Amino acid sequence: MKKVILSFAFVLASMGLFAQQHYQNNISVNGVHTYEIAPEYSAKMIVSMSNVYYDAQTVSLSEVKSGYLDKLAKIGISSDRLKEDNLHYSLMGYDKEGTVFIFKTKSLEEMQKFLAVKSIGVSKSDTTLSAEITEDQMASYAKAAFDSSKKKANAIAAKIGRKVGKAIYISDSNSNKIQESLYYGSPTNSKDYYISVSFELL
Repeated sequence: MKKVILSFAFVLASMGLFAQQHYQNNISVNGVHTYEIAPEYSAKMIVSMSNVYYDAQTVSLSEVKSGYLDKLAKIGISSDRLKEDNLHYSLMGYDKEGTVFIFKTKSLEEMQKFLAVKSIGVSKSDTTLSAEITEDQMASYAKAAFDSSKKKANAIAAKIGRKVGKAIYISDSNSNKIQESLYYGSPTNSKDYYISVSFELL
């Protein structure tokens, strides 16, 4: 029995020593690269009789829609640039008739003009930006982030009298598709590409 206990203790000690050595001989850092995107902006506007608080008995949905589209036309946004999504409206559960208009543009200035238009029965649902980067771009951004991580690792190692060896682990969880809500904060055309890297510590 004593031999079994001693053997088990030896195994645990060996594992602890290995983990300690493994930990002492590695340095893990994050790398970042800032890159530019050309996003597309999308806004959904709810056009609903539920939003008509005055003259609800005398105004029809078609009049509410035409009044809104006329105002958009005056700022240079024609109705053929809007997509109507009746299913989306139905899924929102309003108790009166209505629809949802979706407007997309790559111009932030134009989106701001669109959102500034106010009309009876119309309210904003959400506004987002989206972009997509290619696999080749991702590889380039990852390499730049890797260089950043190695520079950081070298600086830390130099402070403690050590040197950095080869990379032994790289974690990249970035997606090639970007979609963000514009409810909070201002939209930006720059994004950060993050990776985590572990290097040998010599």
